[in-house]
Amino acid sequence: MVLSELERGKAMNDELRLHYEENYQEDGRLRRSNGHKIELLTTVHYFDKLLPPGSRILDVCAGGGEYAFYLAGRGHEVFACDLLEKHVDIMRAKPDADKLVGIEIANALDLSQFGGGSFNVVLCMGALYHLFESAGREKCVAECLRVLEPGGMFVFAYVNRNGAYIADLCRRNESVQSLAQVMKTGCNGVFYGMDFGEVNTLVGKFPLKKIADIGTNGLRYPLADIINSATEEEFDAYMEYHLATCEEPSIIGHSTNGLWIGRKTR
Repeated sequence: MVLSELERGKAMNDELRLHYEENYQEDGRLRRSNGHKIELLTTVHYFDKLLPPGSRILDVCAGGGEYAFYLAGRGHEVFACDLLEKHVDIMRAKPDADKLVGIEIANALDLSQFGGGSFNVVLCMGALYHLFESAGREKCVAECLRVLEPGGMFVFAYVNRNGAYIADLCRRNESVQSLAQVMKTGCNGVFYGMDFGEVNTLVGKFPLKKIADIGTNGLRYPLADIINSATEEEFDAYMEYHLATCEEPSIIGHSTNGLWIGRKTR
């Protein structure tokens, strides 16, 4: 049976709800261990370094609101959205929910509740993890750019296919034979990993100029035992190394998660 685009989208949304509502707790994920904190600390380092003060920000895939609340605390005007009602309810229930301009359910493929050029910065920190077709990824980027003003900053997170292979191999989650399919197709459960050069191909279709491409969790999985057992002083020293090298292609290639930051040129 051949599914229509609408049916495929509904099926994927149902799978995502099952993953995040029953099988995985996204809220608090980035603070569970030293390894998890690498992604958080790296991302906020670049936010503080690059985002203009007092920006009007749309966080399209806010999850439990980790970045949305951080940025609001740094003086930005933040509107937080997520596809899943569970995540929206989590954000609305937090004591500082009123620090956000708004909290709504939204689909990164259809941000029609927002006008064109409404934001200085648009964050897409999860949708591209789950879009298996190039047409869907392009639609997502196009919709994010529609609501971003010319000259504004666009930030998106992605899964790196090679990094996902290494992570699953290190965790012994899959056999080497099944992991071969991850490298061939990029498909890994509800996640899609971008192949080498695929990020550049995607952004090359849009009026975007790269500022940075970052391996946000770097060597987290190959060095998991060392990182997670590190003292505070040792972890701080590792983070200094990581932040100095996380834009190196060799590090990005080992990192499960990537972060691309650029500017809309028109």
